[in-house]
Amino acid sequence: MIRTQILVKEEQHRYLHQQAIVNSTSISGIIRKLIDERMAETINQQSLGGSQMAELAADGPAEYKHHDEDLYR
Repeated sequence: MIRTQILVKEEQHRYLHQQAIVNSTSISGIIRKLIDERMAETINQQSLGGSQMAELAADGPAEYKHHDEDLYR
């Protein structure tokens, strides 16, 4: 792990402190958990976007020799 420092607002610190108590962990543990959850959300959204793009992609032969002619008509 890499040590880092952050500045948080007072209400953010209160929230983190309360969550640490409720979850029997440290504030650092809560922050790591929140980051992991956000990273998972981002990865899932990016994967979904890629899947949607693949579904919408036009079918066609990969070795089509005259694709420029069709593109620029």
